[in-house]
Amino acid sequence: MLFVRSSSLQSSTGQCYCYPDIRRRIGFASSTMSSLSGIWKNKRLTTATKVPLYQALVMSVLLYAAEKWTLLAADLRTLEAFHMRCQRQISGIRWINHISNATVSSHTGLASVGERIASRPIAIFGHITRLSEEVPPAHQALRAHVDLSLGRLPGRDWKRRPD
Repeated sequence: MLFVRSSSLQSSTGQCYCYPDIRRRIGFASSTMSSLSGIWKNKRLTTATKVPLYQALVMSVLLYAAEKWTLLAADLRTLEAFHMRCQRQISGIRWINHISNATVSSHTGLASVGERIASRPIAIFGHITRLSEEVPPAHQALRAHVDLSLGRLPGRDWKRRPD
């Protein structure tokens, strides 16, 4: 039996299938790529100019809410294939040129999608730690999690939420 959970499917065994959400995100990012085709084909713009545009406009659409995905190897391959296709389009490299993915990646200087997704939860952790003291529940939850992971019980200032 499958249940829908925040744009992904979850089976009754607890296994999460994010493939529908990944395909949707690739569709949105592909639409963004095609709307910028004039920029990618422009010979006056260098790859160094196109890459930040790609990161800001396409990768942000592709990886929106990626930190919640439970990726299978097939999902990661699908994302990497889209990412490589985009890098080849930015660089003006056609598939018949037989240039390896490693060469294309070194030309653009972009990290793989897997590396980008892996760094996202760390970024959220950083955002939570930098929250001001005006948001005490987030700080309290963070402190409690760190304390528990270190084997310490939460401090006396920990307040239970009223039911």
